[in-house]
Parts: sequence; structure tokens; C-alpha cells
Amino acid sequence: MSTFDKIYKDIVETIDKNGVWSIGDVRTKYADGTPAHYKSYIGYQFRLDNSTEEAHLITSRFSPSKDPIRELYWIWILQSNQVDELNKLNCKFWDEWKMNDGTIGKAYGYQIGKPIFSYKSQLDYVIGELKNNKNSRRIMTEIWVPEDLDKMALTPCVHLTQWSVVGDKLYLEVRQRSCDVALGLLANVYQYTILHRLVAMECGLNPGEIIWSVHNLHIYDRHMEKLLEQVNCQCFEGATAKINNFTSIYNFKPEDVILENYRHGEKIQYEVAI
Repeated sequence: MSTFDKIYKDIVETIDKNGVWSIGDVRTKYADGTPAHYKSYIGYQFRLDNSTEEAHLITSRFSPSKDPIRELYWIWILQSNQVDELNKLNCKFWDEWKMNDGTIGKAYGYQIGKPIFSYKSQLDYVIGELKNNKNSRRIMTEIWVPEDLDKMALTPCVHLTQWSVVGDKLYLEVRQRSCDVALGLLANVYQYTILHRLVAMECGLNPGEIIWSVHNLHIYDRHMEKLLEQVNCQCFEGATAKINNFTSIYNFKPEDVILENYRHGEKIQYEVAI
């Protein structure tokens, strides 16, 4: 059983046992227009050791590995909000939120690309401070920007990162305001483990732990039964994810991530709540 399988099973069972169902009106709906109610648990944190090449993907079912890295590249390296640019990478994650101008508004990559202090982007700030000011407790990125929220196609779920150096190890904390356990969490965890390793490599550090903090952790009503079955299915040893041809984070391409020995259960479809 992979490391993340154990964490994921605990998440699903915690929500099932201790979560509370939504009542009244909900914003989210399924494709057929039915309100997407959910069972949520408030305030959850887990830690992942990211010091090895283990790919933090669940094995109890198939979890996509290419699209999360393409989205990571689009947001953090291209610093783009243009949906067509993401489509050129063969990723359709944001098609349902594409606005009339072809963007997702002032969201995600747009915010990462904003200047901060003397740096031209938030990514540059993180890298510059990690290289030159390792004792700083201010090495953060934030894309929940109040004055721009009404100009975003969708307000960000994963919104904050904070980076710290202890010895030669780089620690990353990720803050997520809202987490769809069946779908969003899997992609988010995998892509941030790769981002963590990329930044560590750029800065001459070794990746340590990732601390993942979620405010509203939830499972939608049409996902619950299948998820409870899934986490009790056969699991496998974790795959490995290697980053090839690394010269600089700024030269990184999605195809540089090589996933090896990924054994998994069946592919299970979960409806998207929009």
C-alpha cells in the first residue's frame, strides 16, 4: 500500500464517521442540474514525506498523472490564465470555466505571475528568498486576492504555499480552503509534490515534508458509496516519479516527469460538481 493510500483511506473514513451533511441551498450542481450536496469535515491536516522518489498517487484506483503536471506547468511556469494554452498541452481541466475572453480571469497563473517586492513573480520571490534568505519566515505565495476575486472564473481552492528551510531540507506547507476528496485532492497532492521537488532542486536543497492543511474537506453525495468501496479495495506499493533532464525550474517541461511502476486498481468515474 502506498503512503498516500493510507492517508486517503483515513480521510474518507474520517468524513464518513465524523462529517456533517450540507443542508439548504448549495452552490454546486451536477451536469444534470441536480444540487450537489456533500458531507464535510472542518479542519484537517496530513503530512507527506517527500524526500524519496515515491509518487504520491493512490493505487486503490487509477489516478491521472499527466494532466496534473500539465496544469502545474501552466500555472507556475507559464503563469498563464489562457485556457487555449492549457488545451495545447492536451489538458482540459479548465474548459468548463473558460470565460468569453478565453481566460479563467485573474486566477491561478495570473496571480503567480504578479510582481512581489523586487521580484517579477511570486515564483521568483520564493526561489530568490530560498537561495539568499534561508531563515526567512515570510517565503509564501498567495492567490486568494480579495480585490480580484470577482474577476475570477472560479475562486482558488489551493491558494497558499509557505516554504521553510531547516538544515538542508525544504519544507512546504499547502493551504486549501475547500477540497473535493474524490477528484481534486488527487491531482493537487501529486502536482505539489512535483513542485516541491522542482523548487528544492533549483535551490540546491533536499525536499523534506509537505504539510497539507484543508479547511473544508468534503465528499459529494454521489461519490460517497463508491469512495467507501474504493478505499477498501486492493492497494499496491507506491510508484516512483523521476524528474529527468533538470537544468532549471524555468526550463522544466511536463514530459520531464517520468512515472514508473504505477500499479493500480480499476478506473472509476466520479461526476464533477460545478
